[in-house]
Amino acid sequence: MYTVGQLSKHTGVSIRTLHYYEKLGLLQPTRNENNQYRTYGEKDILRLQQIIILKKMHFKLNEIGVFLEQDAAHSAPENIISLWNNTLEQQLAVVKEQQEKLSKVEHLLFSTIYAIRASGTISLDEMLGFIRELEQPPGSSRRDVFTPEEMESLPLNDQNNPLTMEWADILRDIHTCKMESADSEASRLLALRIYDYAERAFQGNVALAQKYWDYIAPEDDQPARVYGMTTETMRYIETILDRWAIQDLGDQP
Repeated sequence: MYTVGQLSKHTGVSIRTLHYYEKLGLLQPTRNENNQYRTYGEKDILRLQQIIILKKMHFKLNEIGVFLEQDAAHSAPENIISLWNNTLEQQLAVVKEQQEKLSKVEHLLFSTIYAIRASGTISLDEMLGFIRELEQPPGSSRRDVFTPEEMESLPLNDQNNPLTMEWADILRDIHTCKMESADSEASRLLALRIYDYAERAFQGNVALAQKYWDYIAPEDDQPARVYGMTTETMRYIETILDRWAIQDLGDQP
């Protein structure tokens, strides 16, 4: 058992904060009948640990109170070890949920930076689309299509891989040139850059490159699955790659 001073010293939580948690009903220490001193046992420490973890995840105190009440209502452990296990597993589930949400926000923020670089403009329609996506439940992802080994070889949408932003630069030039004839010099140079990029990005794995190409291809009348890769853009890329096949590029400067 710990006094309020001892608990404060061992945890770094101020006495004033511990009193405030008690006032809100988040903590319920035992009171000594003679002097009314507070004492905290193992269950109180576990509850304090829950409060601190949830606070670190930016839950409000009233939300924490609801969580703790629900936790108490649905758990009837046989002993203190079961109580700790149940509580920590629940907290782990909450942490994972928060990580997924933060990962989605991180991805969309990076996608916005990528979109601006790829287009050279700021599109309000794109910004509205990103906001909509934040409000939508998660759908299917690349992890539903590619194996873990294949995922390791996909460079796109990885902000730590310089190949990602390199494609943004290529995509910007594609949008500039896609009204050009496939026979033009600009199209020839773009085809050469795309071939070179694909070789490095997919490490020579032609089957994986084709699988990714098929994955990002939008359905008829559907928006692009990957920023900028509309049906029109992908058709232009296919056209210039067919026109300037890699074997024809070998002797080109």
